[in-house]
Amino acid sequence: MLSFNKKNKAVNEEKAQELIDQPVPQPAAHSEPNALPEVADAIKPIRAKKDTFISNGALFTGVIEGDGNIIVEGRVEGNIICSHMVRIETSGHVKGEIRAQQIMINGPVEGRCFADSLSIQPKGSMRGDIFADEISIEKGGLFIGQSQLMQKTPPQAQPAQAKVTALKKVEPEQQEQPTPQPSKHAN
Repeated sequence: MLSFNKKNKAVNEEKAQELIDQPVPQPAAHSEPNALPEVADAIKPIRAKKDTFISNGALFTGVIEGDGNIIVEGRVEGNIICSHMVRIETSGHVKGEIRAQQIMINGPVEGRCFADSLSIQPKGSMRGDIFADEISIEKGGLFIGQSQLMQKTPPQAQPAQAKVTALKKVEPEQQEQPTPQPSKHAN
């Protein structure tokens, strides 16, 4: 153990140098089997530049925009816009709109969610609208609201409808009724 007293400075420097000079132990090769690539890809979180945390006990009001992952352990009253993943922890609570590639809900969320992939975990609850390509709800998760599939490719443009420029007045045809002919009776 190193202590940082001025009296033992020379001793501490010697111990520090010994630690630096020691070789770093290497892990044993092939110590455990490699996971299947498709399984590893399925559980791998999205890599981002930086993570943003809203810590437990914090209240954030407004709009959060980020290039990295956003992890909510506190309260957010407002919108979250993220280019990667938003994760709501059990202690977190969001009231507003969330937009991200991936949303993982394990706490209460009220509002609208837009994502490529949305997962409601066992302690998560979502009250509102979900617009996503993939939705999963684990046992214990709660969803109250409406969900709609987002299309990855925009729908084909509808042909323009003909524009009406003028209307012609058309009167219904009347059937000709026979006109009574004077009778030729001799009196």
